[in-house]
Amino acid sequence: MKRLWIILFSWVLVVPAFAQQGYKINIQIKGSRDTTLLLASYYGDKIRLVDTAHAKTPGNFVLEGKKPLPGGVYMAVSPKKAKLFEFLINKNQHFKLVTDTANISMHLKAYGSPENKAFFHYLQASDKIYHQVIKLRNEQKKTPKNSPQYKKLQEEITALRQQNNQERRKLIQNHPGTFVAKLFKAMEPVTPPKNPHPEDSLFAFHYLQKHFWDNFDLSDSRLLRSPVYDQKIKTYFRQFVPFEPDSVDRAIDRVIAMARPNKECVSYLVWYFTVEYQNPKYMGFDKVFVHMVDQYFAKEPIANTSPSVLKLLKDRAAKIKPLLLGKPAPLLILQDTSGRFVSFYDIRKKFTLLFFWDYKCHICKRQLAELVPLYPKLAKKYDLAVYGICINPDLKAWKEAVRNRHLPWINVNGTRTLQGDFTKLYDIHGTPQLFLLDKNKHIIAKQFSVNQLEKILEDFASRQAEK
Repeated sequence: MKRLWIILFSWVLVVPAFAQQGYKINIQIKGSRDTTLLLASYYGDKIRLVDTAHAKTPGNFVLEGKKPLPGGVYMAVSPKKAKLFEFLINKNQHFKLVTDTANISMHLKAYGSPENKAFFHYLQASDKIYHQVIKLRNEQKKTPKNSPQYKKLQEEITALRQQNNQERRKLIQNHPGTFVAKLFKAMEPVTPPKNPHPEDSLFAFHYLQKHFWDNFDLSDSRLLRSPVYDQKIKTYFRQFVPFEPDSVDRAIDRVIAMARPNKECVSYLVWYFTVEYQNPKYMGFDKVFVHMVDQYFAKEPIANTSPSVLKLLKDRAAKIKPLLLGKPAPLLILQDTSGRFVSFYDIRKKFTLLFFWDYKCHICKRQLAELVPLYPKLAKKYDLAVYGICINPDLKAWKEAVRNRHLPWINVNGTRTLQGDFTKLYDIHGTPQLFLLDKNKHIIAKQFSVNQLEKILEDFASRQAEK
């Protein structure tokens, strides 16, 4: 009999532990007529659908699963894809949330989840402050700016903002070690100390640049599932990273190093920057894409990278790498209109413009129409030569186009070559394509328009003169 009691007692201990596995979130929305409720989560700059619950009775939903959810900021979403409210998921995933349709966010309460209770308390207090600030701002609009009343209203607004900051800091202090505290700590701006060198006008900027991540843990995937992660990344790279490829590469390496050893955060960041610079908006930043492939994809497993995707990335980087700014332009030896084979490496000029074009291309026609009258001026002022490369194999039609358009430079046909395929060497998938080379035939500009050529030459010549 004693042995049986021990077995029963052991079973009683095991059942509650087993019952708390996975997640079970009861959500009650009084007055709701919706038959379904969606559960979604942030993921960087995206929102992911996680689960769907059907109403047991009007306004009562149960979100339930056998596996725990990854921690982060989640949201209850209506069937019409409208966000109803946000809440937190952390270790404790068995709790109840109650609200009503009269005022969903302000009437929201949490049971069995101290973190959500603290989260809601702050959001509701912050919301009240926000509406007070809006009211005061509206009063300001009706008040003369130089009046004492306007100043008083501004002081009240400042006091309310300080009160909101104090509420947030109180939450952080009162809930150490919790996700809710870490989330709001991540939102805390870094404040520079008093400038010890007043003559240094950039002290605050350099301090913020160095300490930008002091309050933020890039290795915490719970923050990845919040709206904060993506915002912080964007702010850092827009405001504190010099706008040139090498600086961006170094900043990316620093950020990814801080995300280690969390593989999910590392993979997210690697993909984020790869996509961002795969088709860069600004010249020269394809170097960042090559850096991402060489430094990360080629060296370590990155999530969501199949062998075929990895091959595509490596192949793309291999094509781009020889065409990066500063690289020597791949050699071309092509046939000119007289039948001779000519290399642009034989051109002894300070600058050489490679102009890939097609006589059937309407954009090419407009670009050539701009370049022809501009060419004599640029040739004289900057010692510029043009090596015009037609991509069409019809030699007769090409030569006729050269004559009709009076193209006064070296004209060659890309399909008549002694040195490789120009489409592969220069990654040509369409026309026009322009590459500007210096006197050593290194690429100094690419993928630009004729109307930008003079400014590019002027800027480069100026930089050279300063050296």
